[in-house]
Amino acid sequence: MTVAIAIGIAYMGGWVWQTAWPHIAGWKLPPLVSMTSAMISNPSDGTSVIGMHRIIRYSALEEESQEDLITAATLALPSNQKNISALSYIVTDLTHHTVVSESQPDRLLPIASLTKLVTAVIAKRLIDPSSRVTLTGDIIDTYGNTASFRAGEIFQAEDLFYPLLLVSSNDAAEALAQSYGRKKFIQAMNDFTQSIGAYRTYFDDPSGLSANNVSTASDMTRIIDWIRLHDPSIIATTALKSKTVRGHTWTNPTRLLNWSSYIGGKNGYIPEAANTTASLFAIGPNKNLYAVVLLGSRSRDADIIRLLDRLPK
Repeated sequence: MTVAIAIGIAYMGGWVWQTAWPHIAGWKLPPLVSMTSAMISNPSDGTSVIGMHRIIRYSALEEESQEDLITAATLALPSNQKNISALSYIVTDLTHHTVVSESQPDRLLPIASLTKLVTAVIAKRLIDPSSRVTLTGDIIDTYGNTASFRAGEIFQAEDLFYPLLLVSSNDAAEALAQSYGRKKFIQAMNDFTQSIGAYRTYFDDPSGLSANNVSTASDMTRIIDWIRLHDPSIIATTALKSKTVRGHTWTNPTRLLNWSSYIGGKNGYIPEAANTTASLFAIGPNKNLYAVVLLGSRSRDADIIRLLDRLPK
């Protein structure tokens, strides 16, 4: 039967090729030079221009779609191969203040856009929410364009929290930091983490683009726990599906929003950090609160699913 099917496929393939070839042979492809000249890359903002269209090279949406494929492949592995891919992780029962599962939780690693949780904390502390923030050309030139900002646009500071936390806008992070004074803002970020006991956390920029933004899974658990206790509006914002401000609609690409147990959190990605997350879940009949932090994950959602599956039922 298998041989017969294979022969049938080969026969059909030959028939399709014979039928299609006379038409394909007449096609003329554009010269390679003209194709490449039509594409102009702009490494400063993470986009390319093809013809009259600007294409975003990297975005939170792109990261999530790549993660879809990786997660599907990982979950399809045999059960005896279902290991956690993250270099470091920790699952903490915040209700009972106990660690449920961990691996190298004190390993220092890049955290990517988990940085923006602290950016939000500091911006809310230091910047008047009604103050006007201008998106300058320098800010727009920040790598990535997930918020679709245009140079010269003006927002109230409080409105920038939505692109910052929903679509992980690096522009929004820079806009907030620069509106206060970038160097002072980053220093305040580092002072904050030291003050709450996240001693191994360090920030070099407000967005997480820098691989020098580092922390540990234990520190990130401390940070997200502090935020949910002292500034829960930040967590609530991360759980929004979308937000529209001044003609911009920012849609949260996090697939975890579809889980009834998901409370909120932040994902991140840069090549040096791989996939990262600091997320909160209410699990079980008593809705115990758990923090899941992954650093250096190759398959973030698959790792989360496996770690939550290990929780006491």
